[in-house]
Amino acid sequence: MLARLAFAVAALAPGTPASAQPVDDLQQDDAQVQTIGWRLSHANAGFCARAAPGIGLLLGDAQTFADPELARAAYGLSGDIAVAAVAAGSPAEAAGLAVNAVVTAVDGVPVGPAPRKGSWDRVWALQTRLEQAAARAGKVSLMLGGGRVVTVMAAPSCAVRFILDDGKNNAGATRSQVRIGREALDQLGGDEAMIAAVLAHELAHAALDHETLLGPGKRSTNAVRRTEREADRLSVWIMANAGYPPEAALRMIRLIQPRGLLVIPGASHGMASTRMKEMAAEIAVMRAQPDTNWALRFRREP
Repeated sequence: MLARLAFAVAALAPGTPASAQPVDDLQQDDAQVQTIGWRLSHANAGFCARAAPGIGLLLGDAQTFADPELARAAYGLSGDIAVAAVAAGSPAEAAGLAVNAVVTAVDGVPVGPAPRKGSWDRVWALQTRLEQAAARAGKVSLMLGGGRVVTVMAAPSCAVRFILDDGKNNAGATRSQVRIGREALDQLGGDEAMIAAVLAHELAHAALDHETLLGPGKRSTNAVRRTEREADRLSVWIMANAGYPPEAALRMIRLIQPRGLLVIPGASHGMASTRMKEMAAEIAVMRAQPDTNWALRFRREP
């Protein structure tokens, strides 16, 4: 269970006013993950088999905290549901939406009553409603506190949600979600390109639908290793399309694996030297192609 996503009450004194910018380290981290995730997703939308218009915004709910009243006071919120993070360069930013803006309705539907304290059910349902509306209509409306309605025109993206959670020192993906733990993010020292490398690796898992390929239950080491090789190799294409230097993926592996960061077992993921060699070879293959259309040119593992 996620412990918190966008709000960090302990880091603030009650009464801190709402701001158009993240107000503490946790909100800054959320914004960074959303920004990098949007950049990767938007740039690769034309190649993802499951693509949909998106807006680059994540909602938060004060009820997910042990003390919702303190959470609202700390962030200057007049209601529970608010903008948790806005991706830089996203349609949400272009529409003028800002972190800590209170939201009272999504796609014309009120946010609804408060769930039990600590529950994420309401905010995930609202996030899903937002994403489905944007995908269906190419736009979504949000009613803000005070009654103002903002309509955001969506832009192409891979149909994947990016989440910074309070998980341990790891990252992971399903076919529709990429997550990175806050501890894992901290290990990367704020290096945007290396963070992009981790998120691109997980986006590759989602884009290639490795969750379905591996199936439920116990998974063999060989099968997992095959998907990890694919994710390593595809990640450099995803990064290049988004304007990140793909060599940063090699730097990321060099940093995390020998030090035991991000809890990566060598048996399923491969040794650091092997992974770097395979990714370097893939970069050379990619650069020999006439374009970076990985949907057409990427070679799947046998």
